[in-house]
Amino acid sequence: MLSDVAEHGGPTSEGLEKDPGATARLAELRGEVARLENELGEPPATPAAPSRGGWWRAPVVVVCLVLVAIISPLAVVATWVHDEISDTDRYVATVGPLASDPAVQAAVSDRISTALLDRLDVRAITNQAIEALSSRSNRPGLTTSLQALSTPLVNGISQFVRDQVTKLVQSDAFAQAWEQANREAHAQMVAVLTGKGGNAVQVNGGAVQLNLAVLINTVKQRLVEEGFTLANRIPEVTATFTIFQSADLQRARTGFRLLSAVARALPVIAVLLLAAAVLVARRRRRTLVAGSLVVAGSMLLLGLLLNGFRSVYLDAVPPAQLPADAAAAIYDQLVGFIRLGLRSVLVLFLAIAVVAWVAGPGPAPSRVRAGANHAFDALRHRSDQVGLETGPVGLFLGTYKVAIRWIVAGVVILIYVLRAHPTGTWTLGLILIAALVLLVVELLARTPPAEKEPEPAAAATKET
Repeated sequence: MLSDVAEHGGPTSEGLEKDPGATARLAELRGEVARLENELGEPPATPAAPSRGGWWRAPVVVVCLVLVAIISPLAVVATWVHDEISDTDRYVATVGPLASDPAVQAAVSDRISTALLDRLDVRAITNQAIEALSSRSNRPGLTTSLQALSTPLVNGISQFVRDQVTKLVQSDAFAQAWEQANREAHAQMVAVLTGKGGNAVQVNGGAVQLNLAVLINTVKQRLVEEGFTLANRIPEVTATFTIFQSADLQRARTGFRLLSAVARALPVIAVLLLAAAVLVARRRRRTLVAGSLVVAGSMLLLGLLLNGFRSVYLDAVPPAQLPADAAAAIYDQLVGFIRLGLRSVLVLFLAIAVVAWVAGPGPAPSRVRAGANHAFDALRHRSDQVGLETGPVGLFLGTYKVAIRWIVAGVVILIYVLRAHPTGTWTLGLILIAALVLLVVELLARTPPAEKEPEPAAAATKET
């Protein structure tokens, strides 16, 4: 290293006694070496770190990281299962937007309209009306004309009913009714997933179905208000709308119980395993980078699995129970929280990996730090030249700069942990705010006088 050259290649103590001017030259040489080391990013000479031997370290690190890769995506899914089912507000907020989805609206409209028209039997009522009119008339041609109008009348009445249902489903009243129905059904949904049935949500042939009776009653009242008094003849209707379809619902119930039970423990276990791998490893910083990338990679894999399972699920849903476009909208909405969670974890651990790499001792990180330090020094020097000195504040920041970095990192982690449902965008914003704070600290910080290297000329004057 350059410092070694300066120390061992310079004048000896015996030479300094014979040549008093050598002291000034030595101080000048050391100042120049310090400047070159700062520009090149070469770290100062430090004693060799004690060896962290032991054949068992590498296998333990590998096992810990493999477990982290398995547990991390399970932790995200378990958190989703627990929060969606145990938190009514969260569940309603998830399924609420489905009320305005065109595919879901079309599916619900078709289901309600079909249920109403099947109970009403429009063709039978039309035929009865035609027969009654024909029996009261002595004109044979009238009977023939009325029979010719039978099909158009049936189609007109059917279309009128469907139009009224569609208007209701596309209105704000349906959005409110949908939200209220799902809120009331949430407790029954929990009962379904725990193996018990209920009234609001039923299980038939592996399908979780929402009872539409309340919505159908609203449609019947709307039809009567529009002058279609025949709607009063519609008997009680118990039509349902499929929310989830699975041939292995019993297996899904078992998985729900397991994931819900370990939802809070899995994230903690994953973090502890990553910490154990870092503590045991011979090269801790490199292991932290590798472990963070493992977590980020497992989140990418989880995203790919969700996309793959989407196709499998849509192929398994019978179109007669739930149209493909409505099933896709429901699936995307339900797993949206998983996608938000995995993006949040992905952003966080990519940031940890980048910070750990930049702080490393390798040549590339050293050059990055040296370039950053050179840029900061130039900005600080320029601000001092124009009279923007930071005074005591700058000296305080310079003295405790390392401690401030750790405090900012701790605050970021604390805020992230306390956040109920962090998203990728929110996490990225939090990291950018922390980076901005550290950038301001770096620009304002000034090195205390005691820590500054003596100027070569000043050192030479003092020695002489």
